[in-house]
Amino acid sequence: MPHTVRQLNTLTWDTFVELVERNNGIFGGCWCIGYRPDCGQPGIGHRAFKERRVRMDQAHAALVLDEDGIAQGWWQYGSPDWQARADGETP
Repeated sequence: MPHTVRQLNTLTWDTFVELVERNNGIFGGCWCIGYRPDCGQPGIGHRAFKERRVRMDQAHAALVLDEDGIAQGWWQYGSPDWQARADGETP
C-alpha cells in the first residue's frame, strides 16, 4: 500500500480539513494548533488560526496520503529551536 507525503499548504488544505474533521477536530477541536501560545487570543477559532498559518506558508507540516489521496496522518516539522518556539518554550 503506497503512501505519498505532501506539504500542508493551500493546495492540500482541503485534504487536511477532511482528516481533522474525520477525527473530531483532533483532540476534540484543537486542530493541532491549540497548544500554540499565540492561538489563545479571544475570538480566534483554532481552525481559522490554522488556516491563516497555512495560507501564510507558516504551517511547517506535511500530510501522509494513501493511494486514494486520502490523508491518513500528518506531522509538524522544524528544527528543535523552531519547535520549542512554536510550542511556547524557551529553546
